[in-house]
Formats: sequence, structure tokens, C-alpha cells
Amino acid sequence: MLPHSYRDLPRVGDSISYLYFEYGRVEQTRLGVEYVNKDGRTLLPVAGLTTLLLGPGTTVTHAAVRTLTRAGCLIVWVGEEGVRCYAQGLGETHKAYKLMRQAALASDPDARMKVVERMYRFRFREPLPEGLSIEQVRGFEGRRVRDAYAEAAARYGLSWHGRQYDRGNWSAADPMNRALSAANACLNGLAHAAILSAGYSTGLGFIHQANSLPSSTTSPTSTRPASACPWPLPPWPR
Repeated sequence: MLPHSYRDLPRVGDSISYLYFEYGRVEQTRLGVEYVNKDGRTLLPVAGLTTLLLGPGTTVTHAAVRTLTRAGCLIVWVGEEGVRCYAQGLGETHKAYKLMRQAALASDPDARMKVVERMYRFRFREPLPEGLSIEQVRGFEGRRVRDAYAEAAARYGLSWHGRQYDRGNWSAADPMNRALSAANACLNGLAHAAILSAGYSTGLGFIHQANSLPSSTTSPTSTRPASACPWPLPPWPR
């Protein structure tokens, strides 16, 4: 049963964070919103659900979208296993306060730089050198990423010749570069969905103005020897 008002909805901390479905149909029935696939029907707890992730092969009816929206459930259309993020609906509050705050900070050069400095201290536990421009911060960050790749390769006894890949030819890259590309695609998809779920925009960046993320957090796992990996390298994520 739908809540009478948003005050009746559970706190976000008490809700189910997300449900992910693929290769099925989300539809409205007399019982509520159901997910239907070859294995049967599953009734969704829409009033206590924060985010519904719809993967490849899913369809959703207009009536189901209306019910999910009224219940404050964010709908996100994603790639396989949640990798990639293609589109999203409305969040729980339908308010733009966070987005307006983000836009105000991103459009003010001084405020933007303060955000960059706080983000850098939070991530690396050290302050940025003083007097850097945004462009110089990007270069500084790029150097840290390159150093992280080289250090991880040396730690695992791998021969590293730099980040080399062709977006149009997945097989042209060596296994390490393919692993990094796959890991970065997963990281970007997860971060994109999390940012949208929190009510912010991925297009209003502070260091970068696109949804690409630095790769240093992915390098320790992705540069391990391929023989140590329990699963084969994946194809390019959909």
C-alpha cells in the first residue's frame, strides 16, 4: 500500500538501499508493483525501497513508474550488473536543494577551489600544494595515478609500459590495461548511480567536468597477475 504522504515513508537509513533486475518486466498489478521473469513473479516493497536499478533486457510499465515515483523510489537504468548508468528518474524528495548547492559551488571559482582542496585532503590525507589552478590540480592528480600504476605493477612483479588502450578495439590492449578499463567502467557506473541517488549531478564536477574518475583506487586489484584472478577478464561492459 502506498503512503498517504512523504512523512509516512521510512527513513532512508531504514529502507532497502537498492534492488537490481535484468531480463524481466516491472509492472503494476492489483497487488502492487511486481517483477516478472521466467522464474515467476516477485512483489516489490516499493514504499521501503530507495533505488530500483533496471539492467539489460528489462521493461517497465507506465503505471509501475507512477507508483514507484509516488513512493519516492529512484529508478536508474544501468548496464549489466550495475555497470554504466544511462538514465535516472526522480529521487525521493523531488527537491533540488542539493543540486542547487552543487551548482552554486561549481560556478564560483573560489568556492570550487575550496571544494577541490577538501576533496583532496579527504582522499589523500594531505593538503594540496598552495597556488595551484584547476588545470594544475588535474596534472598533479594524473601524476599520482601514473605513479600508483607503476607502484602496483612493481609490487606484483609485472612489466608496466603505461596506460594504453583503444576505445574502438577492446582486444588491442594487453590484459593489464583491459583489467584497468573494466575496473574503471565498474567504478564509474557505481559512482554515477550513487551520485544521482544522493540528489547531485555527475555533470557538475569540481576537478573534472565529465563523469570520468581517477583510477588510483582501482589499480591494486586490477594489476594483480591474471593467473591470480579467480574469473576471466570480462568483455567490455554493456
